[in-house]
Amino acid sequence: MQTKKTFCSICSAFCGFEAEVEDNQILSFRPDTNHPLSEGFSCTKGRQFPDLLSAKNRLLQPLKRQGEDLVQLNKSEALDQIAARLMAIKDQYGSESIALFSGNGVQFKGATVPVFHAWLNALGSHNMFSTMTIDQPAKIIATGRHGVWAGGVQSFESSDVAILVGNNVVVSSLNQLSGPPGWRPKSIKQAKKRGLKLIVIDPRLTETAQLADLHLAIKPGQDAVLLAGMIRLLIQKSLYDHDFCQQYTHDFAALKAQVDPYDLAFVAKQSGIDAILIEQAVELFGGQKRGCVSSGTGPDMGPHPNLSEHLICAMNTICGRHNRIGDKVNTSLLTPNMPPMEAVIPWDFLPPTLNLQANNRRSRVADARQVYQEMPSSTLADEILTAGQGQVKALIVIGGNPVLSLPDKAKIKQALSALDLLVCIDVRHTDTTALADYILPASYGLERPEITSYADFVFDKPFHQFAEKLIEPPGEASEEWIYLAELAKRMDLVIDLPGGQVDSQHSNEDFIGLLEKLYPAEATKVPIADIASHHGGKLYSEFSDVAVMPAIEGMDDKFQLMPEGVAQEFAVLAKTLADQDSRDDHFLLICRRNKYVYNSMCHELPKSVTSNPVYMHPDDILALGAEVGDRVALESDFGKILAMLSADVTLRRGVVASSHNFGGDSNGQNNESFASVSELLSMENSNDNYARMPIMTAVPITVVRA
Repeated sequence: MQTKKTFCSICSAFCGFEAEVEDNQILSFRPDTNHPLSEGFSCTKGRQFPDLLSAKNRLLQPLKRQGEDLVQLNKSEALDQIAARLMAIKDQYGSESIALFSGNGVQFKGATVPVFHAWLNALGSHNMFSTMTIDQPAKIIATGRHGVWAGGVQSFESSDVAILVGNNVVVSSLNQLSGPPGWRPKSIKQAKKRGLKLIVIDPRLTETAQLADLHLAIKPGQDAVLLAGMIRLLIQKSLYDHDFCQQYTHDFAALKAQVDPYDLAFVAKQSGIDAILIEQAVELFGGQKRGCVSSGTGPDMGPHPNLSEHLICAMNTICGRHNRIGDKVNTSLLTPNMPPMEAVIPWDFLPPTLNLQANNRRSRVADARQVYQEMPSSTLADEILTAGQGQVKALIVIGGNPVLSLPDKAKIKQALSALDLLVCIDVRHTDTTALADYILPASYGLERPEITSYADFVFDKPFHQFAEKLIEPPGEASEEWIYLAELAKRMDLVIDLPGGQVDSQHSNEDFIGLLEKLYPAEATKVPIADIASHHGGKLYSEFSDVAVMPAIEGMDDKFQLMPEGVAQEFAVLAKTLADQDSRDDHFLLICRRNKYVYNSMCHELPKSVTSNPVYMHPDDILALGAEVGDRVALESDFGKILAMLSADVTLRRGVVASSHNFGGDSNGQNNESFASVSELLSMENSNDNYARMPIMTAVPITVVRA
């Protein structure tokens, strides 16, 4: 028996684990108490990770649809047929008729998504879609418009005060810059012991809000209103950093004018928060030397995502929440060895993923833009269903389940069924694979080598971990990127990476070589080979506590406080407030995180959920004349569902909460016990003038006993 160190790759927390392995079996899987980051923490999903490997819905062999049946093929035969059909579609309709969609099943893998992008580039198609543009694209848009500080933002660990907006990190471990580390939620309590003041803005007294010094129980959808009002108060009370604003920002006066209508009384009325609490939060945040504002899906899935995220950026900036000369910071490892500097990174130096000018593609069917070098997933169904030049005819879905993860399930199913070719590469049967022409089995994280490269900018310490595979994958399951390399070989495509081409004679042992092509040694502080040589990962102390340096000559760009699009977003907000429906029978539906699942994943775990009810405050249930366990009908402007009712005293009144990504046929959740929230949402319901991000929280609904 061998004891091996590894990490969980279900989400981006990458919590460390130790596994005991013998005869290609994982005998035990326990959190690594000596891990430099997670320090023995893991969520219930991570501790059950090995159970996913043998779940009943596991895919083991390539499958091809013949009529209503799925028949087995060997891997080579399946790839031959898929490549031939892709080439025929390309020849008939053009390269852009072929698209990729990637989901959270691969989003955090070390090589998968970069290779997908390179494969599409080799093909000549820009039609890359992912769950990223249906989750929190506003963070990328806001950063690209506002600017990036070369010295880094003030970290949660170094802050005297922190504001969390719609981010329940105790339950959801997705990590945000300046936010509490998802791999170590106890850091919140540790920070409070050293004196940190925590402010949480959320319609519910979440598990994280219960740790807060101030909880602002906001009315859903009012994030932008509250943030604008808080900025107005910071300026009015002169609690902002005058010198930093003068030296490093552009259009301060224009921002001040835009937030001027959002006085305290108006904001308190709109947000449903006591004016005294708002004022206390502003004075607490503005009165501390170091601090940060970060967010989760709350504001990003709401009615005004881009404006909300921009105001978060602006709030951090006008208060000077950026590291200055002499401040000690931790630096990323997979980037060039440049010192952190007291300056805004020149716009031309931003990577294509953040440079809005490099994201110049537009949807042919909607007023929606490319974000992070990807097309908006809100347009995917229309790109398939709308005839004409550029119509998507073939789609490869990799580690994703768009039938459950995108709004308007009926339309997504219609679109996927209309494709000439649908290929799914996945570890398990899903509602999406049920529509596929071909299914290719993928390996799980523990059955393949992996690296924590996704978290290079997010880790609060200069740490990375490479993990060898613990066991061999079953059947013909293999890494997703290998399928793309095999298809490229059959289609005469050359996949170019920064450090060279993907080797057509690859094998499962080539992962480190592939990583070295993704992250060439000359472009990183630490070579991939060095990271891979340290069992259990390594904390590179030489890149800890690096002092911020003065800017070099020519670095004189400034943060944009009123960049292109923001004035329009303020106008949309004002119109929304003027037109808002105040009907007494309307509730507001919000998304609720569930610690037992990760979006549409992990539903098959032994200790997973047995239902997905809709939650209401007990007083709202009483006013409805209902009881816990009753069946209720929820209706929005876009759909109607039946669900079971449960009580939650932590919710503010007038709010209904339920988790997304339920209601699947493939996992037996297509009944009233599992509320299918996506059927109440629509791709057409959006205020986002960039990615057309649909409104997925703060959705007006009616609730009646069924």
